[in-house]
Amino acid sequence: MMDDESLEELYILIQRVVQAETDNLPQLATITGFNLAEDFAHADLSHTNLSATELIEADFRGANLEGANLQDANLRGADLRGTHLIGANLKGADLRSANLRGAELRNADLTQAQLDGANLTDTNLGSANLKLANLQNADLRGANLCLANLYGADLSHTKLRGANLGNADLREATLKGAYMMRAYLGGADLQGADLDGADLTEADLNETKLSNAKLRGTNLRNADLSLSDLTKVKLIRANLSHTNLIRANLRSADLIRTNFSGADLRGADLSHSDLSLANLYLANLGNTNLIRANLSIAELGGANLSGANLSEADLRGANVANAEFARNPGISREMKQVLRRRGAIFEDVMSDRSGVLTSR
Repeated sequence: MMDDESLEELYILIQRVVQAETDNLPQLATITGFNLAEDFAHADLSHTNLSATELIEADFRGANLEGANLQDANLRGADLRGTHLIGANLKGADLRSANLRGAELRNADLTQAQLDGANLTDTNLGSANLKLANLQNADLRGANLCLANLYGADLSHTKLRGANLGNADLREATLKGAYMMRAYLGGADLQGADLDGADLTEADLNETKLSNAKLRGTNLRNADLSLSDLTKVKLIRANLSHTNLIRANLRSADLIRTNFSGADLRGADLSHSDLSLANLYLANLGNTNLIRANLSIAELGGANLSGANLSEADLRGANVANAEFARNPGISREMKQVLRRRGAIFEDVMSDRSGVLTSR
């Protein structure tokens, strides 16, 4: 039980709060003697106004900040592990080096927020607005970013291994050097995004939109890009070995020196694309559209080109040793003889590999 002196102190404190006639938390904290940096772990601060508040290295572990207004707040280095920030307003907030591991940020507004170096592992950012946010060097391993708005966001050198970016808006986003091994990006919009040097090994990019994206030197080994739109993409010197590109659209793509060894390109559209010096060793190009494609000095050894449309394709200097051709529109009798002399295999009836998936 409280003694008379403690009760009197509490009464005075309550009177100060009542007389203050404000709902501004920093002001109330000053009146009551609370320390915003230390005294709010596991507190219920839902719908509280903390806009433009200095909360550097504050301890909000497990706190409820659902719907709170933290616009332009300084939360640099703050501990927000397991915090509920569903629907919170974090526009322009400074969250550099903050720890948000396991936090709930569904539907939160993080427009132009500073999150570089932040720990966002296993964080739920489903449907969150991260438009133009700075996420450089952030740790997003295992994070849920499904349906998130990341338009123009900077995710350079972020860790996104195993992250869920399904149907996310990543148009014009920067993902240079991002580590995205086994990330899920099914249905994501990456039009105009910069993925130069990113590691997307074994990532799922099924039905993604990548037109006009930059993927120079990107590692997409064993990734799934089936049914994806890669028109006018820049994939110079990228690694797409053993990648699934079934029915992908690579029309007018820049694929110079790209590694497609063992890749499955059945039914893909490679018309007007530049595949000069590309490595297509043992690739499956069955029924591809290679109209006006540049395959000069390309490596096609052992590749399957059954049913591929090679009308006006440039095969000068290409290595076609043991490459299989059959039912190819666009190959004249003279060109067939030239390719045969260079080791190509032409058969009217041959074992059709177009129905066999490339082993991984």
